[in-house]
Amino acid sequence: MRKVRGVGALVDYLKSINCPMGKSTIYNLMRTKNIPFNKPTSGVLLFDLDEIDKWLGGETNEH
Repeated sequence: MRKVRGVGALVDYLKSINCPMGKSTIYNLMRTKNIPFNKPTSGVLLFDLDEIDKWLGGETNEH
């Protein structure tokens, strides 16, 4: 399981795979629950890069 911590790290990852996205876009997607993320405690955001890759490919675990 590949994980990154924080929106900035996710922005860097997305840029590295040629899918640039701004912080405000990511925060909007999080607010509307349209991007997979985990918030284990206050002030900590985790993104599972395998889930992000699936999400970018249009796959979702929701039914």
